[in-house]
Amino acid sequence: MSQEYKFSIREVSEICNIPSKTLRYYDEIELVVPEYRDEVSRYRYYSKNQLITLCIIRKLRTMDFGLKEIQSIITGNKADNLEKNIEIKLTKLLDEINCLQRKYAATNSFLQRLKTGVDLLSIKDDIAIEDITIEEIPETNLVYTRRTMTNYSNIEVSVHRWVEIIDMCEKLNVKNKGTIIVTYYCNPLEQFLYTDTDIEFGITVESVNEDDCFRPFGNFAAATAIHIGNYADIIHTHIRLVQWINQNQYKIIGPVSEEFIISPLDINNIEEHVTKIIIPIEKKKQK
Repeated sequence: MSQEYKFSIREVSEICNIPSKTLRYYDEIELVVPEYRDEVSRYRYYSKNQLITLCIIRKLRTMDFGLKEIQSIITGNKADNLEKNIEIKLTKLLDEINCLQRKYAATNSFLQRLKTGVDLLSIKDDIAIEDITIEEIPETNLVYTRRTMTNYSNIEVSVHRWVEIIDMCEKLNVKNKGTIIVTYYCNPLEQFLYTDTDIEFGITVESVNEDDCFRPFGNFAAATAIHIGNYADIIHTHIRLVQWINQNQYKIIGPVSEEFIISPLDINNIEEHVTKIIIPIEKKKQK
């Protein structure tokens, strides 16, 4: 081989911008083995054609191809084979992008929920126990499960139902907003009475499909109250809210829900749990 077409590992490293350590590894795994060995010095040299191969490898690595995939591509050395591999890689990259977008959406929603909770915690000493709000609950979408829980009392979080709905959302491959909403299909306050209770666990999501486990939530007027602190004490906030509704000439027109702004599954500090109670209402007609 002419000397002008022989390149040392240092020269290849500089020309191709590939670390010498990487070149030695490629040699070790027989991905690119220096074509020429000087019998006297025992130095190994690359050919000009191998420089081109190394540039191709470098480009494929930037596309996140693995070394085994690259070995197959450069061995085949056909345009149509490269085309098929690029198409497969693009499909995988698109799947990864979608996965990252779902993770970003869930993480961002979690952050926004935490910001709301932290703001409420910062003014908790200024929140009077009489602070009850009438508000329009905007419509959102839920992935949900609904079934009866035996001898139920709403004094602690049903961890297994929480985990179930989170896992379900992941399996459905949808972007979730991370807000858990628990709805009790019973008379107000019955969820505290150790009775068989029909309970729905839902998690807010950005989009839905035709699956039976999706439904809309919201689009109604509600009386709401914020409970801060130990979830085991939330019965007192429920009682206060129901009393306020009755005293102010409203009637309850739908099941009671709890929206977990900072939940027991977010932070293991009962003093910083923030829960919003939502009760659909309408004004009583005057007789």
